[in-house]
Amino acid sequence: MSLADLITTLRNAGIPDVLYVTDGGLGGGECYGIEHSNQGWMIYYSERGRKTPLSLHPDETAACQAMLALVMRAAGKA
Repeated sequence: MSLADLITTLRNAGIPDVLYVTDGGLGGGECYGIEHSNQGWMIYYSERGRKTPLSLHPDETAACQAMLALVMRAAGKA
């Protein structure tokens, strides 16, 4: 799964954009995020202008699958 696939899947599932951010930013409030870094792909929680790392993945596919599961659970769809 690519980042583009993740975004499409979340939108098709009706997940509100405010629950996640996919550009490595902080989002509009409390939300989950994903970003690529030198260490790999990081999943984080954004809150009060801070990123709290939740998990680190070696590749995009693993990170996107983990992010999908996390956001779907948070939205009550898993």
